[in-house]
Amino acid sequence: MHSIFTFLILLSLTTSITHACFTAKWHIFVTNDINDDIVAHIKSGDDDLGNHTIPFNGNYNWSFCNRFDGRTLFYAYFWWGSRYQSLDLFNSDIEDICAVKILGTQNCYWLVRSNGFFVSAYNRTFSDRDWKLKKTWNY
Repeated sequence: MHSIFTFLILLSLTTSITHACFTAKWHIFVTNDINDDIVAHIKSGDDDLGNHTIPFNGNYNWSFCNRFDGRTLFYAYFWWGSRYQSLDLFNSDIEDICAVKILGTQNCYWLVRSNGFFVSAYNRTFSDRDWKLKKTWNY
């Protein structure tokens, strides 16, 4: 019994130090493929990641642990000149597109282009068939 208690204390300390997840850990990347700066304001129900100016070929990324109930939502508002768009960057539908591993950190890649917002589980060239158009810009 004493060894179980010691194990739980060590696990608790390790978890708080390393920010380990008991559910899937996700890393989201948003890359700007427009030859101009874009602005993104990224939020969830719990976190406001703020406004970020993303230069051409630059990216913004963050990590999080998925909720136990699988209802994690991150959404964003994007501006490019006079164009505007809002979309979900992570929800259960996006998770289905990006989930490729059983264990370890999952990655999800967004590519913002002049013709819209594309998502993929793989960080490959745009011509790759894995990129899925999710939304176009509002004019």
